[in-house]
Amino acid sequence: MLPWIGVLAILGLVLVFAEMLIPGFGVFGIFGIISLLCSTILAAKMYGIVVFFVMLLLLILLFVIMLFLAKRSGLYNKVVLHDRQEAQDFDESKLAGLIGKIGTTQTTLRPYGIAEIEGKSIDVSSLGDFIDRDKTVKVVQISGKTVTVKEWEEEQ
Repeated sequence: MLPWIGVLAILGLVLVFAEMLIPGFGVFGIFGIISLLCSTILAAKMYGIVVFFVMLLLLILLFVIMLFLAKRSGLYNKVVLHDRQEAQDFDESKLAGLIGKIGTTQTTLRPYGIAEIEGKSIDVSSLGDFIDRDKTVKVVQISGKTVTVKEWEEEQ
């Protein structure tokens, strides 16, 4: 029975390693973890706690070796993201001059959407009304990063 426990443990490690390489639902990882758990539980049940701890140490050692080999072969660099993206905070002072400006809705405002004001696409909200696409709007309020508009008609 001991060879089957070892095969089950190695199969579990291979499946967990495959989960890291194959994007998807996680079936390989789930079956790999189940396989690893079954092998360690069978080892403890059949051969006692000493074999359980030996299996546990061997599994950890094999996992570390697999990670080392993945790093050395360049496979690790294909899986791990190394680039950092720095967050850029939005400058609210750019919105201050928009009050009273006229623009056109690019999407239907329900009540949020996008409008083009002074050639820039800006996330806006209406005063609670739905405003159809391609309607003329006027900026009436700016609160923080929220630009509020209302429908504008030339006769007003």
